[in-house]
Amino acid sequence: MCRSSTPPPGPRTTGWNVAAWFTIGFAVLYILAAVAAAVFGSIPSDSSRPASGTAAAIGFVLTNLVLFAAIIGLVVSGLIWGRGARQLAEAHGSPGRSYSRHWGARVFTSCLIISAAVAWLATDRTAPAVLFGQAALRTLGAAALIGGMLHSRARVLRLMAHVDRVVAGHYSPVAAQVPAWPLSPTPTSDDWNAGQWDPDVLRDIEARRHRNGT
Repeated sequence: MCRSSTPPPGPRTTGWNVAAWFTIGFAVLYILAAVAAAVFGSIPSDSSRPASGTAAAIGFVLTNLVLFAAIIGLVVSGLIWGRGARQLAEAHGSPGRSYSRHWGARVFTSCLIISAAVAWLATDRTAPAVLFGQAALRTLGAAALIGGMLHSRARVLRLMAHVDRVVAGHYSPVAAQVPAWPLSPTPTSDDWNAGQWDPDVLRDIEARRHRNGT
């Protein structure tokens, strides 16, 4: 089989980049809401100032609603981004699962579960130590999610750049055990140009030619 020297059309990365920015935005919103919920929840109710207590209670409820919405946004945008990362990696000849399932998602899930367990096990869920402990765990998880996604994104971009260099140099990705681009389903004139073939193929043709000649 001859490998076409014409590179495949580059996969679109616009939606993938947009999903990354949405994920970062929801993660930042999640951090801000987590800190705000801890602040509002730790404000003591004062019988002499009922208005401030009511405002703090309303703020606590609203920030928890924002937290819930941010989690949904993180899940949706994260899944879209992970699907795009997997497709880009597979389009450039590498298994996509290691790129889409990054370490940041596992840390975020662990922090989310631990923060829920802290609230469930606490005798007083509105205690400042509990609220700020939850805020710290949520902040850590969201920061890890951003870091893991950016790290995985950099890996995908390095993979794409490496394959583009291989295509431009007409090297043999299969022989070098590096990611390859898909074979072109339509034969082109370059497929019949021996100067564009892999060096290993040329050496094999020359060896068979010498054997047949002798």
